[in-house]
Amino acid sequence: MFIGRFEPLSPDRGWNYEPERAQLLQKISAPLYTTDAEGWLTYYNDAAAELWGRAPTIGEERWCGSWRIYGTDGALIPREHWPLALAFRVSSAPRCLQVVLEQPDGTRVPIMPYPTPLRDSFGKIVAGSSILVRTTQLSGRRDHPAYSQNVDRQKSS
Repeated sequence: MFIGRFEPLSPDRGWNYEPERAQLLQKISAPLYTTDAEGWLTYYNDAAAELWGRAPTIGEERWCGSWRIYGTDGALIPREHWPLALAFRVSSAPRCLQVVLEQPDGTRVPIMPYPTPLRDSFGKIVAGSSILVRTTQLSGRRDHPAYSQNVDRQKSS
């Protein structure tokens, strides 16, 4: 069969259509967000804004869009020690962290974040992402050792 000219098929005709990344991420019901390589917020979905109790300005918030984050012991965690900041610092994706987000109205929500540094083909961190999973209660176990050590160092200085 000979085709005289090329006519791209529309998405509804089964061609290899890929929606924009933001469209895909918005459809995920879990709260999630992304940052650039320096931790500045580049994207968040509606579920994240709802969890945070606010809609932070892209590019003006660093490491997360939360109002405040507390450890399982109730101590306020400085922004530079928030979970995604830790992931960048230790250059890995720590798991089993538990923290408590505080919304601007004072509501506190226990969560397990899944902070993940994103790398290029050379291994350099080029961005970050995190999915935030609500928990009904804190397990009472100690946070990730690297996280606790960083927070303990901050408290003693």
